[in-house]
Amino acid sequence: MTDYGQDPPEDLAEPAPAGAGEVVKGLSRAYKTWLAGIGFVIAFVLVLLWGANRPANPTFVGAENAVSTTTTAPGGITFAEKKVGVGAACLRVLVADTPEKRAEGLRHRASLDPYDGMIFEFGQTMRHEGTQFTMSDVKFPLTIGFYDQSGLRVDATDMQPCTGSDSSCPRYGSSQNFNTALETPKGKLPDGPLTACTG
Repeated sequence: MTDYGQDPPEDLAEPAPAGAGEVVKGLSRAYKTWLAGIGFVIAFVLVLLWGANRPANPTFVGAENAVSTTTTAPGGITFAEKKVGVGAACLRVLVADTPEKRAEGLRHRASLDPYDGMIFEFGQTMRHEGTQFTMSDVKFPLTIGFYDQSGLRVDATDMQPCTGSDSSCPRYGSSQNFNTALETPKGKLPDGPLTACTG
């Protein structure tokens, strides 16, 4: 006879199925040390792999092969350099693209070497009446070419060295408005417009 009013003894009762959380909790207790060890090994291997793919000294790797893209003038101003096409020629030039750099220009230099010239970039059309150049403290003769916004040469002139100040030295300018000026050693300015450098 069965007594329906009494629960069966515990050892005869059906066990309740364990939830996912309880299973994970049980496994983590049983394998806690193993899981920690495996996690440590994985982290160690990742650190080794990351370090193996980096150069020993990333600051100086290949520095001896790097080509300088700037130069510091005797006056202490740093100029960038670039290549610019003029007609069929490709010139390596210093870039004067700020008022400070344009004011320094090629002053205080014994020569232009190893460059072919200096390009003065204004970023806008300059009125020919108000923008002029002097050769104060420039030690060698130059030819300057003036170019419009499309790169066409609108004027050019030769300039002689001057030991005086900006106010006492002759002034050189363009007969027409221009956007860019290019100075080269006297007689070395190639014919033609400013172009992309192909050399």
